Amino acid sequence: MKLFIEVELGPDEISLATELFRTMRVLTEHVKTRDVGKLFQTLISRLEDASQLDRVATEIATLLTENLSSETILDEFQAAFVAVVFSHDLVLRQQSVVPFMFLLPRLPEPAKSRMRDFLIPKVLKHLTLKRPVEASRMDFFAHAEAFAALVSLEFVSISGAVTTIITLLRKPDTRCAAITMLGKTVELCVQQLNDKCDVNTMAELNAVLHNVTEDAFQYDINYIEDSMNWSRPMLAGVVPKPEQPTPATMSLQGDSGKGSVLDASPASSGLHAADSYRGHQNPIFAMAYDDKRNQLISGAKDGTLIVWTADGKVSETVDMASHYACSMDINSSHQMLLVCGVAKEDSSGQGGNRLLPPPCIQRYGAAGHGWKEQGMLSKDSSKLVACIKAMGGMEHAFVTGETVHTSAPEGSGPWLDERVCYYDINAASSFANLQPVRQYAEHEDLITCVSLFPPNHNIFMSGSRDFTVRVWDRRRERCVGMFGTVAKNGRLQAHDAMITCLDAIDTNFILSAGMDTRVLRWDFRTLANQGGSAPVASLQLDDSAVLKVALGGRPNCAAVSTLRGLYLADFSNPRPTARLAEPFKDNRRIGRYHDLKWANGRNLLYAAGDDMRIDVYTLR
Repeated sequence: MKLFIEVELGPDEISLATELFRTMRVLTEHVKTRDVGKLFQTLISRLEDASQLDRVATEIATLLTENLSSETILDEFQAAFVAVVFSHDLVLRQQSVVPFMFLLPRLPEPAKSRMRDFLIPKVLKHLTLKRPVEASRMDFFAHAEAFAALVSLEFVSISGAVTTIITLLRKPDTRCAAITMLGKTVELCVQQLNDKCDVNTMAELNAVLHNVTEDAFQYDINYIEDSMNWSRPMLAGVVPKPEQPTPATMSLQGDSGKGSVLDASPASSGLHAADSYRGHQNPIFAMAYDDKRNQLISGAKDGTLIVWTADGKVSETVDMASHYACSMDINSSHQMLLVCGVAKEDSSGQGGNRLLPPPCIQRYGAAGHGWKEQGMLSKDSSKLVACIKAMGGMEHAFVTGETVHTSAPEGSGPWLDERVCYYDINAASSFANLQPVRQYAEHEDLITCVSLFPPNHNIFMSGSRDFTVRVWDRRRERCVGMFGTVAKNGRLQAHDAMITCLDAIDTNFILSAGMDTRVLRWDFRTLANQGGSAPVASLQLDDSAVLKVALGGRPNCAAVSTLRGLYLADFSNPRPTARLAEPFKDNRRIGRYHDLKWANGRNLLYAAGDDMRIDVYTLR
């Protein structure tokens, strides 16, 4: 007896079924006539675009299922996967391996089990090679990320992963890889670490991490401990965290040899917690202050811009639709707000299965008490527009730091260039058609910040993950100078780690801050073109990375945000001093402040970050 069930399919279902059968037939024919290894590589390479996961997984599953009788089909797939995912080119282009790893749980058996059993020892063998502490992480970064992804997918147990990392952390010659493995595992698997890992194992990990004291790992350790809500015991020469009992002052030494004094007691004269504004539903990454209308504008990962009145009320909420703000700035003379947009992830969790829009620059103009969009520049050729600064005054111009897709010199495929771009809005018929008037491609890694140089409207500066601060003149085609000194590696650099922020007031008051925990003061008059110049003062606030500096409040002063606190720094003397901001009355732990803005002409500082609030501090 045969049972027939009639199912009525709609046009969409018929189209999908037809496409599936066509794909299966074409793939099967390709296997007979083509090099199946190259076919696998082509399919796997498409996973750089996360929206292709469903289609690629279906096509690969079809190939594997239809050809399991072939003894070499799984070997071909393994070789193709390794060739694509662990290629040096992928690392150079800063492409994450995680989207490729998401293919693994979608493989049919026995391919899934075989890939698991093949990848785990391969990845671990590469990560356990003996290397010096200062080894280049490019040699194993992809493998460390793959390890964390395998843990996230539960191909590797979380307890087993932590035990492996502990073993590698104990040995100096495997510590560099172990720190990177742990950082990526925390990034991808923090919930698993908290919920599923044995308490004693986590305590052992914390204790072993405390014994890692090399300067090269300080940023990683700060990130790991902060993400896990761990605190580090007091180290020699390091200021304790604010919530711990501290002496009134502590002397530190900067690279320039000039000591700096940190007052770790709550401020009697300094920054005092006054209020908190609530309105965003996600971390806040950027703010801008309009001194003409006494308004603050904030942008968060929820994709909204909120306009705040002087008394902390929400005046307007602007939805950025498909993007969120990672950086913004205002030209008050023209009442123009410029925002760097990063594509929003799908809140439904399906963001990895759709094609995200490219980064953008959005322009808003004042409209009544709010802001109205006046154009969007879609940056189709860019991977990221990381930072932006309006040129100020009466100019319709701005500067950005961008990661741009290009072609490798030998034409071997996609490449990424880091560029400082200068735009003149009057040079195009519309904002959407705007192109850079000048592009500077001398930075070797991500451009993290740009700053104006107020004494000269032709000059601006940029800081980068390549540890350098470069000075540009829009009338020139190349960098006109660099701050910094020659490091042990022979390269001219301003900091010993990624630079996070730049700010300037006049020729002798330029500040830079970095992940190396230092704030440095520079004097433009000492700049000797490409020969660099040494900082005139150095300040180290605590043992954590500096996220933001904002000059203002008082002459020669700046607000400084670190991973662990907020400070008012005074650079009036050759020996800088700093005072910890007064805590809120409820003694709550403040989140990381990603941005700081002074209210011009008022003794107010706005600070915003991870905890979704805008904290307001008064200066007195």
